[in-house]
Amino acid sequence: MAHPFEKMFLKALKSATEFDNPVLSEALKLKAKGYRGEEIATVLLGLEKGLIDKNEAAVITEALDEFRQFLPDVED
Repeated sequence: MAHPFEKMFLKALKSATEFDNPVLSEALKLKAKGYRGEEIATVLLGLEKGLIDKNEAAVITEALDEFRQFLPDVED
């Protein structure tokens, strides 16, 4: 079964543009609500590795890279 965050990130991914990354916005909203950053980063990492479309994977990679600034201890 997919993680609930995964569904949220995939929905946000559909509206991503070259200049706007709503996946990162969703990740930051979840962190602000008190969810563990490691859990959020793990879901993003899973999506990054699982997506076939290179453009979609690039959006997730960008979001994960930006989100890692808040989690210096998260590794691949």
